[in-house]
Amino acid sequence: METWVVNREQCVYTSCYCEENIWKLCECWKNNDPNHLNSLYAVFISNAQRIIPIWEQKSASNSEHLAIWDYHVILIDKSSSSTAIYDFDSTLSFPVSATDYVQQAIRDETNIAHMYHRLFRVISAQEYLDTFASDRSHMLKEDKITYMASPPSYPAISNEKSLNNINEFIDMKSKNVPGTVMNLADFCRFLRVRT
Repeated sequence: METWVVNREQCVYTSCYCEENIWKLCECWKNNDPNHLNSLYAVFISNAQRIIPIWEQKSASNSEHLAIWDYHVILIDKSSSSTAIYDFDSTLSFPVSATDYVQQAIRDETNIAHMYHRLFRVISAQEYLDTFASDRSHMLKEDKITYMASPPSYPAISNEKSLNNINEFIDMKSKNVPGTVMNLADFCRFLRVRT
């Protein structure tokens, strides 16, 4: 069986719904090249304050494309000797090497205040497909009717056990959802990237 190649233009994408974009990418991979799923990992990036800097983001208007997110979700592909990262919201290539992504988008935390240090919840793609759920209520404004950003056109993602557990994936202390939580140094080791 030939290896399926990701074509960005064929991927499902909705701005401001990174967790669903990555879920849909995992689903697409499962449908087109299920054996490859074992090499893929969804990653939630956040911290206790839910204030994280990520550079090279399309939504940012400053010269470094710095965005401050409450959380962000990317996909890791460890199928070859050089780990690749998929970030739909990045100005970098799609995919981009893990080394380039860490150097340009994540960056060293030496000069970043401790409250902005990122944590990384790494989940196998299959576990992510099996356990993630979102009713999109986290994207509602205070009126609980209007969305901060238009939701995807397809139905909300749910599973047998949950209709909505996105906040548990974002909460790096939660033990109710799968994944290994790592600091930046451990995450770089997982990626096989030297810092």
